[in-house]
Amino acid sequence: MAAFRPSCIRLLVSSSGPVTLAYQRRFPKTIHSEQLSLASRLDSLHTSFLATTTTTTTTSSQQPFSKKYVNQAIQHYAKQSFSPIVAAQNILGFHRPPKGLYIHGSVGVGKSVLMDIFYQECCRDSTATTTTTTNTKQQLRSSRIQRCHFHEFMIQIHEEIHSFKKKFPKSDPIPAVAAVMAEQTRLLCLDEMQVTDIADAMVLKRLLTLLLQVGVIIVTTSNRPPEALYEGGLNRSLFLPFIDVLKEYFTVVEIESQTDYRRIPPPSDDDDDADVLPTYVWPSTQEQSRQILEEWFFREGGGENNNNEIRTMVIPVAMGREIQVSRTSCGGTRAWFQFDELCHQPLGAADYLALTQQYTTIIVENIPQLDENHYNEARRFVTFIDALYESRSKNNTQVVLSAAVPLDELLVEFEASVTSQDGDEELLATSIAVESVVIGEGGSSSSNATTTIQQKGTTPMEWSATGRIGVSLAQLSSVREVSFSFQRAASRLAEMCQPRNVTTTTTTTSV
Repeated sequence: MAAFRPSCIRLLVSSSGPVTLAYQRRFPKTIHSEQLSLASRLDSLHTSFLATTTTTTTTSSQQPFSKKYVNQAIQHYAKQSFSPIVAAQNILGFHRPPKGLYIHGSVGVGKSVLMDIFYQECCRDSTATTTTTTNTKQQLRSSRIQRCHFHEFMIQIHEEIHSFKKKFPKSDPIPAVAAVMAEQTRLLCLDEMQVTDIADAMVLKRLLTLLLQVGVIIVTTSNRPPEALYEGGLNRSLFLPFIDVLKEYFTVVEIESQTDYRRIPPPSDDDDDADVLPTYVWPSTQEQSRQILEEWFFREGGGENNNNEIRTMVIPVAMGREIQVSRTSCGGTRAWFQFDELCHQPLGAADYLALTQQYTTIIVENIPQLDENHYNEARRFVTFIDALYESRSKNNTQVVLSAAVPLDELLVEFEASVTSQDGDEELLATSIAVESVVIGEGGSSSSNATTTIQQKGTTPMEWSATGRIGVSLAQLSSVREVSFSFQRAASRLAEMCQPRNVTTTTTTTSV
């Protein structure tokens, strides 16, 4: 594992590559040594990636995908052939690829920002050298570079698996899905890798192993080192070989900084701030809080025609599902939810991503303080915030929240452990002053994508159920991950939200 400290950065950065230069242009006044060291690593990978040739010959007889799976992939994806899959090295069209990067560290230290700069530089330089077309989408398809959030990635994979299984119900879909992805992808940038679900763990293990073995270069960020992925999860022993694969195909880089740069406010004009409509208000029970939410919902612009009409919309979700939104603005660009509508229902990443793709403003009202007593709601809220944060660069979605407590008190960190009572293992989540048994009620993603487990002679149970022999251990990984993810969500909310205590201010609205 490569860990970088500020004291050694001057020796590492001997020249400035495109990632370093782009980083310095973007943050000219806030350059940090730990981020510069990572930029240097990304510069080296950028050079290696562009140096790979587009054509090659090989004598290798390795065939990671059997003829059966290749033929099925040809049928399912309406392909003429999959000749590049005959030999592993030919799938991507170049010789031995460079190792990818597995970047981990605390929240807000710049992992995602630098990976995105690397992605943008690879796209720019690769499309400039591989094609003369002016169509950006065609250029990216030609250079086969992809970037997505982990949630989005897994949703896409599950959709492909679901579609494939409808046509070949008795066949293994992973090799065919991997074959198509390998032909379409030379470089995959995957943000926020996290594994909490046994089904995701097994799919991820097999799919990424195949992609790495045939030469797909992967750059991923995570809050955890590889050896801590899926820690405490159900049947983790089946997942452990994948950790060895990660260490073989990735250079593991840790950013040791503990500074959360998202929490450092940018320079601002106090006079201008006074006129900014807040995006986080408390307490939610105050009339002023609701007035601010109404001003966001009915504000002029965005094609709303200043119309106070409220509509209902049905939003399509992945895998043929849909979600009904009861309060949508006249122009269909703003949605207003009660907290329970979003987080007390069996919703997941697919649902929240669909909402962020549909709306430019999402209002959530009456958020309680989220601690171990609201475990499932907190888990969904964190997933919701992840989806919103990811959508900012793509859809510029604005979130507006009203809560019971100030922003820095919203997410109460807790610890999870397994305890034994009369021989029955139960999962306890403990905060500073409270100890209680967590009652699970939902899966990791949505009502139609919930992982269940079944013991012989028993009925199926959702894997997040607790207080039952043999099931609580599966929950432990998920609860620990949620507790850990509170730090990430709090960091992102600090960057995304402009808070205001309405009990200490006088608010005038235009409603």
